[in-house]
Amino acid sequence: MQIDAHTHILSLASDADFTKQYGREGSLCIYRADGRLPSHRCPTHDEWEHVEEEDGKDGFGVYGPDEAVAAHPGFDKMVALSISPQWLEGKLIGTVDVYGVTDVEGERHPERCNEYIAGCVRAQPDKIIGFASVNPRYRGVQAAVEELGRAVEQDGLSGVKLYPMYQHWSPADREFAFPIYAAARDLGIPVMIHQAGSTRIDAKLEYARPAMLDDLGREFRDLKVIIAHCGTPWVDEAMFMLTKHPNFYTEISYHIATVTRRDLFLYLHRAEPMFVPLEKIMFGTDSPGFLYDPVVLRDKLLTVNEEAAVLDLPPIPEHKIAGIMGDNFARMTGLIAEGAAS
Repeated sequence: MQIDAHTHILSLASDADFTKQYGREGSLCIYRADGRLPSHRCPTHDEWEHVEEEDGKDGFGVYGPDEAVAAHPGFDKMVALSISPQWLEGKLIGTVDVYGVTDVEGERHPERCNEYIAGCVRAQPDKIIGFASVNPRYRGVQAAVEELGRAVEQDGLSGVKLYPMYQHWSPADREFAFPIYAAARDLGIPVMIHQAGSTRIDAKLEYARPAMLDDLGREFRDLKVIIAHCGTPWVDEAMFMLTKHPNFYTEISYHIATVTRRDLFLYLHRAEPMFVPLEKIMFGTDSPGFLYDPVVLRDKLLTVNEEAAVLDLPPIPEHKIAGIMGDNFARMTGLIAEGAAS
């Protein structure tokens, strides 16, 4: 199977223009690094318009379910991740269907983020897997636990994505975080956690290190935990968390877009010597926007063994690359049975 385990969908706020501005902040480092935007000051409106016209992108794209599937030709499935409500510089943000492309009626509001993701699943049931999201700092821990239960049991969502560093809570906090882990365990769903860096100025890196999930791994040994973005920039730290905890996995979005194909080969090649089975690693893109073209990144992974001869290293077995491309996620979530052919 080919599965993109990390995508976003719809708008990031009730105001669609906010998604564009949010995308600009996130991509500023990219354009500064390649010399297309000034490194010593904030870009002007005209400078932003020029680079976006060059790239044919408009910040972080507002995709509906049909557009998201169309951007993944040849893929069997994609995981659409909800973004739960949070306050960012005085504005309430979160996943919103601003253009009414789903069947969810009524007020357009971030509190309905999981309903919108469920609507995307209903629009493309054979292609989209929906993950909920909850924020214990928004309405409190109990409200977050109740919303997670509702999103899974009523909306039929298949997992939960958490954003501690963005929402300013610690993933090791036993009062804030552990009740959500317990709820996910009881619901039988995997938890994906953004334990990686971010270029967002408001994000708190003190809550981002992958090792902050160690107590989670020690106490919730039956809960499937996915470290998003393979912990970038703390890739080795994330790798060791997979070494230590049998129930930990990772997906390679963001990282795969920022490294060369050779570096991607070396990352995968050293996983097993670090006692990490390649079956614990999954493909993801963080699509849409920026450098996260699903087709380009899929090709980077599927051709990675072309680097083997140049480096005088043995190639990675093709069946293991195929596993990363989708079968690993499918087996972890039960889409295909353990040991079965895809």
